[in-house]
Amino acid sequence: MALYSISGSRAWGDLQGYLTSSVSADYRGEKINLSSIRNLAYDPDPAVRKDAYEAELACYDKIKDSVAFSINSIKLEVINAARLRGFASPLEQNLFSAHMKRETLDALLSSMNDHFDIFRRYLKIKAKALGHKNGLPWYDLFAPMGGIDQKYTVEEAKTYLLGIFKTFDKDLHDMVERAFDEAWIDFYPRDGKRGGAFCAGLGAHRQSRILTNFDGSFSDIVTLAHELGHAYHNLNIQDHRPLNNNYSMPVAETASTFNENVIMNAAISSAASDEEKLALIESQLMDVTQIICDIYSRYLFETSVFENREQEFMQADRLCELMLDAQKKAYGDGLDHDALHPYMWLCKSHYYSTRSFYNYPYAFGGMFARGLYAKYAEEGDAFVPTYRKLLYNTTIASVEDAAMVAGIDLTKKDFWDKSLESYKENVDEFERLVNKLYK
Repeated sequence: MALYSISGSRAWGDLQGYLTSSVSADYRGEKINLSSIRNLAYDPDPAVRKDAYEAELACYDKIKDSVAFSINSIKLEVINAARLRGFASPLEQNLFSAHMKRETLDALLSSMNDHFDIFRRYLKIKAKALGHKNGLPWYDLFAPMGGIDQKYTVEEAKTYLLGIFKTFDKDLHDMVERAFDEAWIDFYPRDGKRGGAFCAGLGAHRQSRILTNFDGSFSDIVTLAHELGHAYHNLNIQDHRPLNNNYSMPVAETASTFNENVIMNAAISSAASDEEKLALIESQLMDVTQIICDIYSRYLFETSVFENREQEFMQADRLCELMLDAQKKAYGDGLDHDALHPYMWLCKSHYYSTRSFYNYPYAFGGMFARGLYAKYAEEGDAFVPTYRKLLYNTTIASVEDAAMVAGIDLTKKDFWDKSLESYKENVDEFERLVNKLYK
C-alpha cells in the first residue's frame, strides 16, 4: 500500500496542495495568493474582511472539481486499506494507530456536545457587538476586537515569546531562541507556499522545522507559540530509540496547545487596559471556539464523507452541502447560516492524506492541555518535571497511560467537562468588557 500510494493518495494530496498554493484570488482588482487572502480575515476593516471572504469563495470555484477528485480518491483508498487490514472502519483504524480507546473519544465528543452553548454564546455576543442580528457571519469570525492594534516584527515576536517562556522552563526558552537564531522557521506567505502552519521534527539533527504565514498580528505570535510547542515535544522525545520517536495524533497537539495557554494567560494577566484585555480574551475564545465548534464540524464532515464514499462519487457541490450541514450542527445559532464557509473541505490539507480524522486531536489537545495547565497553575514549578515526563511517555505508552503520569483518567467525562466549563468565566468577562466598550 505504501508503494501504491506514491501514485495514489500521495499524488492526489500533492494535487490539492499544488492547486491551493497556485490558485489566485481576484481581490479589488488585484490577483493575490490564497494564503494572503485568508490572512485578511483578521483585518480590522469589516469591508476588507467581507470582500476577502467573497474573493476567497470565488477563487475556489476555479479548482473545486479537481480537488473533489482528490478527496474522493483518497478517502476510497483509506476505506479499502482499512478493510484489507481487518478494521471495521477508518475511525477504528485511526484509534488503533492513535493508541487511544474509543471510550476516551466518546467521552470527549459527549462533553463537547454538552458545552456548545458556551461557545455559541460567545459568538452571539460578538455578533451583536459587530452589528449582526442573526449570528456571526463567517467573514467576521476572526474580526479583531479590543485594543491590540500592534503589529509585530519577527524580532519583536522572538522577544515576546522568550520573555514569557523563560518563566516556565529554561529548556523551552533556549530551544525557542535556537529556533529563531538558527533559521528553523519559514515565516512569510509567498506565491507557491502552502497556507496554515506546521512543524516537522528532524530527530537526527535534534532540531525541528516550522512553517508559518506570519503577517505580524498577535494571532501569529500565538501560532508561533503553538508550532514551537510541537518542537518542544520533539525535544522531550529525542532521547528515545529511533523506533520510539513518534507520538500519536491525539497527543500531538498537547504541547502546542499548552504553549498557547502559557502565552495567553500571561498576556491576559498583564493586560494594561480593558481594550487590551478584551482583545486577548477574545483571541483566546476565538481559538478555543475553533477547536470545539469548527473541529467538531470537520469531524462530522469527514464521518459523512466516509459514510457516503462507497455509494457515490461526491461532486464538489455535494461536498459543499455536507460541509454546510456539519457547520450548522456544530455552530448552531452562533453563526449566520446564510454566511458560512462551504469550501472548508477544499482548503484544509488535513483531509488530503491517508491519515484520516486529523480533526478531533485538536479538540483533544486543547482540552487536555487546558487540564494540564490547571495543574501547572496549582503546582507551579513542581509540575514541570511531571509535564516533561508525560511528553516523554507519549511515544511509548497509550494515550490513557501517558495521561496517568499526571493522574488524569481520560475515559471519564468529568475531566473533559471541567476543562470546557472553565471557559464560562472567560465568556462572562468577555461579555462584561463588550458591554463596557461597545455601547
